[in-house]
Amino acid sequence: MSTLRQSIGEALRAARISKPMSQQELAAAVGISRTTLVQIEKGNDAQMSNVEKTAQVLGLEFGILEESSAMARRRTARSELQAKLAASREKHLKIAVQFALGGPEAAALKTGALKMVKLWRDKQLCSPVYIDRWQQILEANPQQVAQSLLAMDDDEWGPALRQNTPFAVAVP
Repeated sequence: MSTLRQSIGEALRAARISKPMSQQELAAAVGISRTTLVQIEKGNDAQMSNVEKTAQVLGLEFGILEESSAMARRRTARSELQAKLAASREKHLKIAVQFALGGPEAAALKTGALKMVKLWRDKQLCSPVYIDRWQQILEANPQQVAQSLLAMDDDEWGPALRQNTPFAVAVP
């Protein structure tokens, strides 16, 4: 059973022969030694850049470079996650502004968030780590809460805290 390297080597050799090119001519065109080309054609370990250059000189493309449907789904999922994280960040920036401005809106946000954290604690709905961190953030004065929300980008826990937020329905 041949390996992927062997299959690639065989395909490159067949393409070289069909040109027709000698190993020496192809090696010179690629900028590698004839010995290196022999190793590539045998399917032995070779630098990928040399294999790629050899294919380019022969006018070939690697079919393995085409994106599979699984890769496309993963790429889409990553994009969707990034969009959700950006939306969450935007939401928390708006909440931080409301806290920085103070007043009744900030007080209502704080009261609602503290109720949510209490519910999490009472019903064990969330990790104690998140509960304790949010409790600590929310017990501060409104300006400090705003600063904590703004500093989440610099905190390793920031994205996780935003995903487990007590402000779930605070700002659309």
